[in-house]
Amino acid sequence: MSESPKPYLLQVGEKVPGCADGVKASVSSTSGGFTMIESHTAGGAPWHVHSREDEYFYVVEGEIIVWCGKEEFQAGPRSFVFLPRGIPHAWDVKSGKARVLMMTVPAMLDEFLREFHAANPDQRNAVAQKYGLTFFAGRPE
Repeated sequence: MSESPKPYLLQVGEKVPGCADGVKASVSSTSGGFTMIESHTAGGAPWHVHSREDEYFYVVEGEIIVWCGKEEFQAGPRSFVFLPRGIPHAWDVKSGKARVLMMTVPAMLDEFLREFHAANPDQRNAVAQKYGLTFFAGRPE
């Protein structure tokens, strides 16, 4: 990105202008440096791997279970999970619902999720590939 990021403040319930609900830091607001999304969710993500960025979770409320390579983490309120690029991982909500801060460095998660959820199911693998992600049918060996 060519333009330097500018400082900003988002109050409770606010999002980066032009982004989906919950987006606190985006590709555009950080000049590609960092993405953070506040997710209120009842479900996680299937097995996948990022080739270009590390992913992080901070659990605000609820509990999630995270699998990364051969590791398994039970993450409750105020827990932090680091998922390095290149290692397949998956996660799910264990407590029915959870509020999780989902982050990537460098930024991409906001744009990937917007395109992925807008795509027809038969186009989703192409969207994932565009962003350097690969999804797996089950736990990779």
